[in-house]
Amino acid sequence: MTNYVYRAEKLDRLRKAEERVLRLERQFGPPHDYPQKMLETVRKQLPANRAVYRLECQTRVPAANGENTVIVRIPERNALFAEVTRIPDERNLASGVIYFGVDDAVSQTNKLSPNLAIPYEKVDVQVGGAWLPLTPATLAKLPA
Repeated sequence: MTNYVYRAEKLDRLRKAEERVLRLERQFGPPHDYPQKMLETVRKQLPANRAVYRLECQTRVPAANGENTVIVRIPERNALFAEVTRIPDERNLASGVIYFGVDDAVSQTNKLSPNLAIPYEKVDVQVGGAWLPLTPATLAKLPA
């Protein structure tokens, strides 16, 4: 049996993506980049040309919160997950999980990792209670 992790995604964001991949992201904002202590510890030890990127997930299917939101699922055995670190999300210990890795900081303000990404074809999206491959055709079927 395949185990999955889940996350809510904005449909507009998935449709507008130039590349068909989910990229790990950086977070900015004082006083810390990340609310998770481990991520902040790693971030503080990095040289300026490296950055911490993360993907927040749930171990259970979350509710779609708001319009224009869909739920995606990613197999836990995804190749990217073998290259990054998984930790419990301190803000949601019951079902939250964070995947994080270190990658090039393309600029001081780039939000998306240049290399840490999961191709859409490795991701499913929930449509009417069923799981379908996250493809341009599936995205086109979803209501705006």
